[in-house]
Amino acid sequence: MDLHSPAPVTVDQVVHALSVLGQEVVADPEYRPDGPTEDDLPELLGGLLGRVEFEVAAVVDTEDEPPQGLSALQDGWRTESDDPVVHRAVLVHRLQRTAFDVGAALGEETDAEDVEDDDEAGPPGVAGAAACALAAADLLTAQAAVDDGEIREARRALDSVEGFLAQALLTVHLLRLEVRAEEDGAEDDED
Repeated sequence: MDLHSPAPVTVDQVVHALSVLGQEVVADPEYRPDGPTEDDLPELLGGLLGRVEFEVAAVVDTEDEPPQGLSALQDGWRTESDDPVVHRAVLVHRLQRTAFDVGAALGEETDAEDVEDDDEAGPPGVAGAAACALAAADLLTAQAAVDDGEIREARRALDSVEGFLAQALLTVHLLRLEVRAEEDGAEDDED
């Protein structure tokens, strides 16, 4: 789905927002003598998003039941648009980013699109988390396709969901094997 912002943010606005939040943007003068350009906008938005997500993580305590601040956070997020199609597209993008960010966040090099390759996918728990995020994104895509009567796209997305869920289940099994090996090793050490 192509989203179009009715009032797209500019590089200057994002640089200013980052500055206000205490993150100075310094462009390499050799490559960007006039400062950041439109080509830098995705990276700048990523920096702003990272800063906001860090602040959200600090404000919303997910261990509370229910998580404190979550309702207000969601209310604020929903003020951007009341269009369910926009909400779904944002959620799909967020889940896809999460899948690719999971390895980096856990200090692993994880390629979420290739989680079946044990050598490249990282530890099973990390690869499984990435696969689950991608399965969720494709499940939302499948539902949107069904809602729109696009049956071929729905089937493609559901096939993808099943593949990611199979990968996730495999990683659960592999992680259980690691746990069992650790338990067996601990018992051997006691003997």
